[in-house]
Amino acid sequence: MHIGKEIRLARLLNPKSKRLLGITMDHPITRGVLPGLEDVRSALKRVIAGRPDSITLQKGIAQNFFEPCIGKVALIMKSTAYSTAYHPSYDTPVADVEEAIRLGADAISVGVIVGGPEQTEQLTHLGRVSKEALSVGMPLVAHIYPKGTMVKDPNQSDALAYAVRVGAELGVDIIKTLWSGSAESFRKVIEACPTRVALAGGAGGNKLEDYFQMTRDGLDIGLAGVTYGRFVWQDAKPAAVIRALAALLHDDATVTEALRVYNETSVDGE
Repeated sequence: MHIGKEIRLARLLNPKSKRLLGITMDHPITRGVLPGLEDVRSALKRVIAGRPDSITLQKGIAQNFFEPCIGKVALIMKSTAYSTAYHPSYDTPVADVEEAIRLGADAISVGVIVGGPEQTEQLTHLGRVSKEALSVGMPLVAHIYPKGTMVKDPNQSDALAYAVRVGAELGVDIIKTLWSGSAESFRKVIEACPTRVALAGGAGGNKLEDYFQMTRDGLDIGLAGVTYGRFVWQDAKPAAVIRALAALLHDDATVTEALRVYNETSVDGE
């Protein structure tokens, strides 16, 4: 046991459920400046009002805009970036463990795309970050997606099981990946991974209820958390979405109960 890592994990994981409700706001390099993230200060304020467990940011945004969030939410510093437009199969390093420590981050996050020749260098980098993070007691989060050029279906359970197991083999503490489409197929993904599996939000559908149902289905088979982005901060009431997700993750609410929390929470989260 590394006491430093345990201390930081305790700040990341909810004390009640031991699960992670994370909000990712590192999208602009990947997908452009999306609606909802143009004004970073306002976006952070809206998200913080919902009281998530963590927020994932690139280092520049963390350096310049995270100060109002101090003491309210854990910081996960993203240390890689890929672009759906320019390099969709390669998550390139842009920061390191030393920078995460300097920023006071509770974890460092690495993106890895597996399923093609592009994964070789990315796995080498993940292994290096894993060593450095462990040596200083820094939890390691990895966003591992089977989106390489040799993968036909990135939501197929075998491909996802491989992705999460890669992370576990290399010492990742929390592995974020895609939804396979059903609890039955995603069970194989969770069973393949002897560490925490968290869910990305991109595959749930267009309705809020779809995302809540995806979350509930995952939790029922052992999901350890979520790290959601666009559907949260692009909603008219981001804080309400987060409060509803918290009901699912930390209070084991039903989808109906989560929707009620959403509807009864105001725009500013009160």
